[in-house]
Amino acid sequence: MKGNRGKNLPAFGSVDELVAFFETHDMSEYLKKLPEVEVEISLKKRKCRTNTGKRWTATHVKQLRRLASRNTPTRVIGLKLGRTEHAVRTKASEKGVSLKVRNQSSLYRRKK
Repeated sequence: MKGNRGKNLPAFGSVDELVAFFETHDMSEYLKKLPEVEVEISLKKRKCRTNTGKRWTATHVKQLRRLASRNTPTRVIGLKLGRTEHAVRTKASEKGVSLKVRNQSSLYRRKK
């Protein structure tokens, strides 16, 4: 496409007008007229808020037992202890704590 300088873009009053325009037009015809944009991206490692890799204390195990006895879902136990669901299941298995829900009907009753 020798000599193709691209078409001129019309003026847009809003982003919605711009989107509507490019829904019916080919953007490749206007690439040469679009402004260049620089974007800076920062990829910082987020500090982990969980107890990943940390030892289970006696207090954590006690909380696990208490929450499990109250029919608390495994995922919720993990959130409260700052652990993954898998870590909770593993520790419960090691300590002989049952995570099976007992008397499920009480969990689904509507509270008045």
